[in-house]
Amino acid sequence: LGFWFLSLGLGYTSSVPTSYHSHPIFFLEALVVLAMIQHAICFLPHGGCMVIYTDNFNSMSMFNTLAALPHYNWILLSAVDTLLAHDLDFHVFYIPGQENIITDHLSHGHVSDAVALSLNLSVSGFTPPQDALG
Repeated sequence: LGFWFLSLGLGYTSSVPTSYHSHPIFFLEALVVLAMIQHAICFLPHGGCMVIYTDNFNSMSMFNTLAALPHYNWILLSAVDTLLAHDLDFHVFYIPGQENIITDHLSHGHVSDAVALSLNLSVSGFTPPQDALG
């Protein structure tokens, strides 16, 4: 799992927790969007705006329409709670995987490859949101 904030030069990476191994890739992609939202509140002012890029159409659709299958509702509810509590506006855009190279390297744990593409990138670990399991 991985994501980064281009404007801050900050990247985050995590292995997939054992409790999530049975979940499909869409679940993990949506979990990363939730993690991004939860991390962004540390850097954005109350009432700020953010844009998220993902290479997963289902995640983009879920967060932009605020509609999810029952198994994904906890991820969506947690994201909405965070966004409302901090008065954040956001939109998720699709970006093809081949154009999302740094995120791809981070999500596979290839930190040195990500840093080689963005020399000002500082990478830390993160713990995926635990409340997403409901």
